Amino acid sequence: MRFFIVLLAALVAPLPNAYAADPEFDGQCTMGMAQGQKLVTNCSVLWVGPNDKVYCFFNEEARLKFLQAPKENLSRAQAFWEDLENLKRLIRRE
Repeated sequence: MRFFIVLLAALVAPLPNAYAADPEFDGQCTMGMAQGQKLVTNCSVLWVGPNDKVYCFFNEEARLKFLQAPKENLSRAQAFWEDLENLKRLIRRE
């Protein structure tokens, strides 16, 4: 676990806003959220978005799937985080 903490610190050190911030969605898997489910992570697999926020993933496969369409997946994850009904409406529009 110590290795991952050191790795996280090294990754976000150049990003002053992200360094002080907690991971988005309370560290839950961002791809899981985009698919309408909550998956607790240890935040060992992460991505720093263009907004300097830290997003965690359950595993590398989830991160790679997320990165195929990051803007859309982030929008879905945010909709789910705010309210499950928001995600359902967003999916119906697509």
